[in-house]
Amino acid sequence: MKLGRLLALSSLALAFSLSLADMPSAQESQQAPAQFGPRANKQQQQQQQGQTGQAQPAPKVDLIAENGKWKVQCETPPAPEGQKAIRQCGMIQSTQSEKNPKASLTLVLVKTDTAEKSIINMRVIAPIGVFLPTGVALEIDGEAVGRVPFTRCMPQVCMAFAEASPETLAKLKKGKEANFIIYEAPGIGLPMKLSLSGFTASLEALQSN
Repeated sequence: MKLGRLLALSSLALAFSLSLADMPSAQESQQAPAQFGPRANKQQQQQQQGQTGQAQPAPKVDLIAENGKWKVQCETPPAPEGQKAIRQCGMIQSTQSEKNPKASLTLVLVKTDTAEKSIINMRVIAPIGVFLPTGVALEIDGEAVGRVPFTRCMPQVCMAFAEASPETLAKLKKGKEANFIIYEAPGIGLPMKLSLSGFTASLEALQSN
């Protein structure tokens, strides 16, 4: 995957993942994630018809840490007049399917503070056209861990969301490779492999911001 496309995909994933609102990406030269499936051509045709409207001002983006293929980024989106801007951070890694080069996936971990504790939410950004009922299967070093259900689809991506339990985080810290499997159709899976090198250091950086 080319570096420019990877950075664009990471920015889009962070923008979608840090809020449940439909937040647009803030990169000036934004590219949509790769698409596959029967809806891809229709979506691409709609995008090629031209988009109007003024560009949104880009938020300040800070690279907090980079360990292995993981990046911890914090953004401060422009706030409406009279409101305070809220800094938002996410831990990101993107990958591409070896079976289908058009299919890519981004994992974003976001820290959420509650009155009782801080939790880590795991959001998987997948291309449109995925088979939604199956969700996203997760394996760590070849061992099945569970599935992350899809919660919504937007014009460019579909998102699966789940809280990362302490047990799952412990396995991710000890593991060498995570395999997220999305499906084009029942029984037709696309493995998406993520390196876990640097996971622990990046998670610590995320939790401290």
